[in-house]
Amino acid sequence: MPKNKRKSVLASVFDKKGISKFAKTLYRFNYKIISTDGTGRELTKNGIPSTPAQNISKNPNGLDDCIKTISFRIEAGILFNRLNPTHLKEAKKLDIEPIDIVICNFPPFEKVIQESADFNVKNIDIGGPLMVRAAATNFEHVLVIVDPNDYEKVAKAIIENRVTDKLRRQLAAKAFTYTYLYDYKIAKYLRKPAYL
Repeated sequence: MPKNKRKSVLASVFDKKGISKFAKTLYRFNYKIISTDGTGRELTKNGIPSTPAQNISKNPNGLDDCIKTISFRIEAGILFNRLNPTHLKEAKKLDIEPIDIVICNFPPFEKVIQESADFNVKNIDIGGPLMVRAAATNFEHVLVIVDPNDYEKVAKAIIENRVTDKLRRQLAAKAFTYTYLYDYKIAKYLRKPAYL
């Protein structure tokens, strides 16, 4: 990748604590911010420009907006290997925009299911875990942040140009733990007698 190419961050967060401050730092360091609707509104409220995720995914509206971030273009932008010449050539040919940071957390399952006893596609986050797992899998090239408490640490590393392999691995491990616990809570709910 050209060293002067602008980097991109995809932000889709339920817990919006600290997201605007962190996004402001990233924007100041020339990151393009891509966001889902709720996160985008929060950023706009705080004067931070962002690009709607749909502009990248090219997904049509439909199915209660449950597939906004599930798309070849977004997942490819997260997953492709920046050091693989074939991946680079294909990404360029397919006009895939690299996504260098994924910031994502989901609505707590316990809270969602308390507010709505219906177990359906609207109450389970599909796209969020997919993005998080993709970014964590490709941690050598993509930073993944699921915990707002890590914003300050990551911002400092970016400001000082000291994003280490150790930091990348720590964030990826936390991301896999986060998606595991989310899935575990769903599985535990489905094991209740009413569902057996």
